[in-house]
Amino acid sequence: MVYHNSSFVRLRYACHVLDLCLIVAHPDDECYGTGGTLAEFAAKGLKTGLITLTKGSSGRSLGLCSQEELPEFRALELLESVKAVSVTNFVQLDFPDAAPAERTSNHQDAAPAQFLGGLQDFVPEATAQVLALLETWQPKIVITFPADGSNRHPDHIASHQVAMAALEQGGHLARGTKVYSFANPVLLNPDWADTWLPPTHFRDVTAYLVPKLRAIAAHRTQALSTVGFLSRLPERIPLETFRRIVPVWNESDAGSDL
Repeated sequence: MVYHNSSFVRLRYACHVLDLCLIVAHPDDECYGTGGTLAEFAAKGLKTGLITLTKGSSGRSLGLCSQEELPEFRALELLESVKAVSVTNFVQLDFPDAAPAERTSNHQDAAPAQFLGGLQDFVPEATAQVLALLETWQPKIVITFPADGSNRHPDHIASHQVAMAALEQGGHLARGTKVYSFANPVLLNPDWADTWLPPTHFRDVTAYLVPKLRAIAAHRTQALSTVGFLSRLPERIPLETFRRIVPVWNESDAGSDL
């Protein structure tokens, strides 16, 4: 496996070094919605990549470490998750993540849309680094967050912007790279109805639940996020759902290309 933390190596390979590349904001974004897909690709001998744009330093520690120690603690959690689903190429960058406007004594955050700062303030800089990685990796398929971040989280929205800008600037879209976003199968909040789009692709990953659950369990500091995900979208553990955004999905399209 090739692992880099807050750095990258510029190399040139033949086209399509990677079959699948995931571009996300935080440690743990890789496992809930794509852990089974990553494990399945690996089991079939296909090469996968992960770019995590922040260290999640504004997240919860749940008392497992100090807030100052959290970035490196979460980096180790992420490395354990990546190994569980056998990611081939992995880079964790170190851009700041948005901080909740307030956090109560029971660890509850304000609404994601109220988070402050973070990746959204560094989109051009993050795009430049992702552009260089994609030049090296030349993925066939890229998965990232939808334009609304799935839950209006500013880091999720920014990660979509970074991914799409890097793909466009690098000419990947013109060369036929397919791009998918996470897609919730149900509308979670009626206030998000104006941007929610249903999935176009459904992947049964039941056969890969063991590595997926190991990846989820690696993120101990994010146990409350895990509980929240399970309470809202338990069906997305065995069934991972995506929407193809490039090329734009049409109802006349038949079959699955993911």
